[in-house]
Amino acid sequence: MNSSVFRVAAAFAASALSVFSGQLSLVSPAEGSEQSALTAVQREFLSMPREKRLEWMCDESKRKDLRGPRRGKPLPVVLEWSDEAPADAAARPRRTYNVEVRRQFDGLPVFHCTTTGNSAKVRNLEIGRVWTWTVRAMEGGRVVDSASATFRTADETPRVLDAGAVPNMRDIGGRVGLDGRRVRQGLVFRTAGLNSNATTTWYTREELLDTMDPDGSLAKKEAEALEWEAGLRKMLEKDAVIAPAVRFNIGREWTAFRPDPETFAADGDKALLEASKLGATGLPEKFLGVAGETLSANDDWRVNIGEPANRAGPVVLMQIVEADADGWATISCGADWYWALASDGRIHADFRHEGNGQAVSADNHLLMLPVRKGANAIVACVYSGSAGWAWCCREASSEPLVAKAIPAAIATSEKLRANLFSREKGFMPGISRIKPENGNFLLETLGIRTDIDLRTPEECRGMEGSPLGPSVNWIHVSSAAYAGMQKEWGREQFTKVFAVFLDPTNYPIDFHCIAGRDRTGAVAMILEALLGVDEDEMRKDWETTVFQDGDMRFTTDRLYEKLVSGFDIWPGDTIQKRVETYVLSLGFTAEQIEWFRSFMLEPPASEN
Repeated sequence: MNSSVFRVAAAFAASALSVFSGQLSLVSPAEGSEQSALTAVQREFLSMPREKRLEWMCDESKRKDLRGPRRGKPLPVVLEWSDEAPADAAARPRRTYNVEVRRQFDGLPVFHCTTTGNSAKVRNLEIGRVWTWTVRAMEGGRVVDSASATFRTADETPRVLDAGAVPNMRDIGGRVGLDGRRVRQGLVFRTAGLNSNATTTWYTREELLDTMDPDGSLAKKEAEALEWEAGLRKMLEKDAVIAPAVRFNIGREWTAFRPDPETFAADGDKALLEASKLGATGLPEKFLGVAGETLSANDDWRVNIGEPANRAGPVVLMQIVEADADGWATISCGADWYWALASDGRIHADFRHEGNGQAVSADNHLLMLPVRKGANAIVACVYSGSAGWAWCCREASSEPLVAKAIPAAIATSEKLRANLFSREKGFMPGISRIKPENGNFLLETLGIRTDIDLRTPEECRGMEGSPLGPSVNWIHVSSAAYAGMQKEWGREQFTKVFAVFLDPTNYPIDFHCIAGRDRTGAVAMILEALLGVDEDEMRKDWETTVFQDGDMRFTTDRLYEKLVSGFDIWPGDTIQKRVETYVLSLGFTAEQIEWFRSFMLEPPASEN
């Protein structure tokens, strides 16, 4: 809060010749009462055992209840008072009321306002504290009446905060850590992005046809795709004669090529299509001038390609597969994270813009390929995401899958046809979520000094600093999430992140990705584990995002468990010990970890 505000408040307290009428009384909160920032439904959710919380998170109606009308924002403390006007009120100046809230144990003022009404709302108070609130009735610059009372904020974690247009904000402090010591409030915050992600602008179909299709190749490809889709739809007709579904025994070994990215950007798609026509002539010894290597799939048909580094790649994987007749083969595949697949001179799937869309497995996407008797080439192009780099592909010959193959092939072709005209024109930087009111809260009330941005360079295109302004140090470290924290790249990135927390001049710190869920949640879990926070409390911190996030995929079993189980490779009989071993393995010392704990934890005998 601005110091000048409190100088004004102090002046009121020192007003000379105050005359008190005794008509002012405080109505609510009642003296000594407890005030919660959480709704009754949210409190019920946080009191449940883990299995029941997971059940609620998977229930759309329950998630809606948890968000409530305030969409996850904390409840304010509503201060109310009454003031019976004196008998000669008509001849007296209009009263105004100066309202002040102070933290009781150290007298720190945290709120002040002036109003002509009989109520005020106080937001974002620390949890588990006793507060003194005072209302002073003013007439003509004099204090004519005054009343004070106390209330306590509930000792309920997490401390959820209202940061206006910046969603999903909370303090990681307030929880019990090592030796029963509390994690300090007001030092480390987690949020969603302080601005939106940069967005790509695209050419329209008409612009591309007019300016970038002089030889008519795009129009020709579009016509071919429409013809292909018409043929597939004909196969769905009742009396259609359909070529047989044939066995297509995809093997576990792939020949992989790692071409230069610039070379691939110039000639890659053409080379992919040419390679996919090879069939009986066999695979090439080189692809775009690079020799191949052999990569093998595990029992889940997963080929681990390497460490991710924000769409590292591409890697091109090829295999010759034998078909026992002319006809159709049904395969299923997926990748972590951006990929395309071609066969017989046609690209049959292309997820190089939006990514795989789900946790990678061999059952992610169903494709229908025309094949010839004998040898057929299939060629995949795979880029990494930020957390993994893998390719999965197998035959999908079961009857239920084959029955879905034609509609799936039509949908895939429609998407590919749309992609013909998905050409990037430029980009728009992310729009700031910082407004005057929440900017003052983040900068002045919370005193944020450091903004750790965990997003990718693509998400941060055009950014040169924090949306909070030049007074805040913007540290951009693209982070992994979940199991990716154990990968080489994820370890390297977290090393950079944790180093920020070892410099006391960086505090208070806000860290975030875009939703404040996955990458942010992974970093928060590691910090909390180092501080000795109970395992279920760490889970609740991650789960609290459900108060604002309605995503069906946001479930503990699919996401958070991958983060926790990833630390099983490290020695230790508790998750806290395993995380500590992990951080030590990054090159940090026991002394640095102890400094972090001593800085972040309240003294054992602290009186709050």
